[in-house]
Amino acid sequence: MFNAGLRNLGARRIIGIDPLESRLRVSRQMGATDTVCATGADAVDALRELLNGELPEIVIEAVGHKAQALNGAISLTRDFGQVLIFGVPPEKIDGVMLRAAMWKNLSITTSLHPDFERTFPLAMQWIAEGRVNLTPLITHRFPLHDIQSAYDTFRDRVDGAQKVLVVFPSWKSPAS
Repeated sequence: MFNAGLRNLGARRIIGIDPLESRLRVSRQMGATDTVCATGADAVDALRELLNGELPEIVIEAVGHKAQALNGAISLTRDFGQVLIFGVPPEKIDGVMLRAAMWKNLSITTSLHPDFERTFPLAMQWIAEGRVNLTPLITHRFPLHDIQSAYDTFRDRVDGAQKVLVVFPSWKSPAS
């Protein structure tokens, strides 16, 4: 969804980075112009190759659950760049390379939640106008009566589950 939002806000180039090709396919469908299937130093090397020796000025970290994700964002950002942290980490994370971020003079911006009064109507408008297609995000669908299977599929990441949709039956007004 980040990619679609960035595209609608005017980003010309969006590079998705992930160790799983299945997620990168969705990243491309949602607006990434380029993708890199790598982590750590391999991702840095791949980005430098893609960007003619440079690193991105802005890196968005949307995972949040490991120091590895934050450190990756720091490593992938050029000197004097910006790291935007939207992933929700645990309360404490040991091993974050804060000194490396300082030596690179990075600006780090965090956000736990958006301004819903402003952003939610905008997202709904983009969806209604067809500017954002959510279909690529949905990997599995389950009827309401099979909701436990839906939760199990998502929890266990069955068949690469990313977003699991529970389909509610149509409601029909009782005859008068």
